[in-house]
Amino acid sequence: MESVQPGLSVDRIQGHCELDINDLKCDICTKILWQPVACRNCEVAFCSTCINQWLAQNSGVCRKNCREFVQRSCPRFIVQQLSRLQFTCQNSLQGCDQVLAYDRIEAHELECGYKQLQCRGCHEAVLKMNHIDHENTCLQIELTCSECNTTYKRGDGTFVHTEVICLREQLRQLRLELQAHKKHAGQQIDEITEKIQPLSETLQQLQQVSESNNQQVSNDIKSFQQALEADKEQTSKEIQQIQQKFQTTGEKSSTEMGDLKKALERK
Repeated sequence: MESVQPGLSVDRIQGHCELDINDLKCDICTKILWQPVACRNCEVAFCSTCINQWLAQNSGVCRKNCREFVQRSCPRFIVQQLSRLQFTCQNSLQGCDQVLAYDRIEAHELECGYKQLQCRGCHEAVLKMNHIDHENTCLQIELTCSECNTTYKRGDGTFVHTEVICLREQLRQLRLELQAHKKHAGQQIDEITEKIQPLSETLQQLQQVSESNNQQVSNDIKSFQQALEADKEQTSKEIQQIQQKFQTTGEKSSTEMGDLKKALERK
């Protein structure tokens, strides 16, 4: 949040002050204390901003040559005397007629309509109460077109940002975007192709292995069938031989039995 400048000019005091005004001045800026703090060692009061700047530039050594600055709250007596003072607004020269108690100065001056702000376009100092209206009409303010994103000064709009120029710029940007999309799409296609290539090679290898395996299986089945046929043929021959042998054996047995029967009958 923006803050009031350190130290208040003595000329801003309104009304009578019972104390010697010098007792309420900062030892550094010599103005009326603002947001004061004191040194615990020497009890001297300073504006908080003034003493912080001093310490940063003097290695933490107190303004009064104390061994070191040890901060403490400003003495209550000084705070009470400050609270009794009345001050004009720092924007009184611009027209503000407010008279303020010490503890109301900061809040008022942050929002004071007579405060001067700098225009973002022409950099002219403008009262806060008029600042928005001024920037809404200032010819030096930069505007950005929501359609083509072109930035131009308001006063130049009639010849640097016409409707035709805006449409041409939009077309130019669309062409650039299209080219960028094409390039990006091409890169994506190349990346996908690079990923697919190894997969295609692997698939081809698997197909070759599968075909080789199928051929091997087919050969194995054919060999098995041939072996089976050979076994069947061999088995058939063996059965035939057994049958023949059995037949021969049976005939021989029948002959022998006939001979035995005849021999028994003779006896």
